[in-house]
Amino acid sequence: MTAGGAAAAAEDAWVPSEVAQRTVTAIALAVPAAAAVVAGPPYLTVFVGIVAAVMSWEWVRVTGARKFGVAGATMAALLVGAVAAAAFGRYAWAYGIVAAAIPLVYAAARFHAREHALPIAAGAAYIGVPALSLLWLYARPEVGRELVIWIICVVIACDIGAFFVGRTLRGPKLAPRISPGKTWSGAVGGVAAAMAVGLALGLALGLARPLVLAAAALAFAVISEFGDLFESGVKRAFEVKDASGILPGHGGMMDRVDGIVAALTAAAALIWLAGGDPRPWL
Repeated sequence: MTAGGAAAAAEDAWVPSEVAQRTVTAIALAVPAAAAVVAGPPYLTVFVGIVAAVMSWEWVRVTGARKFGVAGATMAALLVGAVAAAAFGRYAWAYGIVAAAIPLVYAAARFHAREHALPIAAGAAYIGVPALSLLWLYARPEVGRELVIWIICVVIACDIGAFFVGRTLRGPKLAPRISPGKTWSGAVGGVAAAMAVGLALGLALGLARPLVLAAAALAFAVISEFGDLFESGVKRAFEVKDASGILPGHGGMMDRVDGIVAALTAAAALIWLAGGDPRPWL
């Protein structure tokens, strides 16, 4: 067996210690995240700001030769500022800060002769837009909190389903050049798990009719899987395995929330285009 084949086999194999480590880490992250989402602002705002700052460090680590520097500090400070503006309902200002962060971070990276200045600057949009999308969705009248909880749980169910089904059934690779560990069986299993959780949780929360819930869960599961592949593609392009090592068994914060990033952004964009109120859809 070649070295690449051995690595792929090791990645596909069941490793009980790895599963245990992933489970403990997931619980440790889920507890404060769930508390923040249930409690809402200001706790949610602070939590989102912390996550944005951590992801800024990770993004620069992935794209910027592992050195945070002025460019990374500029991005983190501006994104935290955007989250703070959103906390006061100033979403136009908040998105404006994110838009301004891109050229400012680019200029800082260029001034300090950093490699990959444009990819570094692009992180402001990749991190900032989903962070603001979460807060904007949460602020939707009557159903905001339930909607955010529902989307996050659907994506988490997709991740869990894909992991366990993919490791059990294996089979053809989904995108071997981007993420060799992902399989078609895992993708289908993830979508099925997302639809089951989305339907059950949506009915429990009284969000929408069963057909709407199932269709929405299917759509957001697929979107989240594309988000996962995108983040994997970025890491592969810069020859980095994990965004960081702060979440044992998962890698970094970016590795954990890549699907959530995509789903929240898509949901906010769709609802904004429809007039900002999701209730007529439900």
